[in-house]
Amino acid sequence: MEAIRIKDITKSNRAISAVDGAIVYEIINRAFKRDQKVLLDFDGIDLTITAFLNACIGKLYSEYSSESIKEHLDIRNLPNDEIQLLKLVIDRAKLRFSKQYPAGLDSIDIVNED
Repeated sequence: MEAIRIKDITKSNRAISAVDGAIVYEIINRAFKRDQKVLLDFDGIDLTITAFLNACIGKLYSEYSSESIKEHLDIRNLPNDEIQLLKLVIDRAKLRFSKQYPAGLDSIDIVNED
């Protein structure tokens, strides 16, 4: 099991940076690709915001199923008042990444005609 102590990444008692969240995401993603479980430990973190959670956990839903994430990710010591924030991030990520877009959408040229 890969253990990630959030405080070691953020170097503070706050998890507020999307950049730090992206670092955590990369560690989680590498472990998941090896079919390894991950423990995210929020011990010592007093403040967590959605920018951090979207970058490290929400983005997982773009590549992995809910079942796979539940099976491989264990979150500990997240303050009770921030668990609702995590649930909101997860619900939004599931909705966002479940939408189907037309094939070739990225290749559509947009022209601003005045």
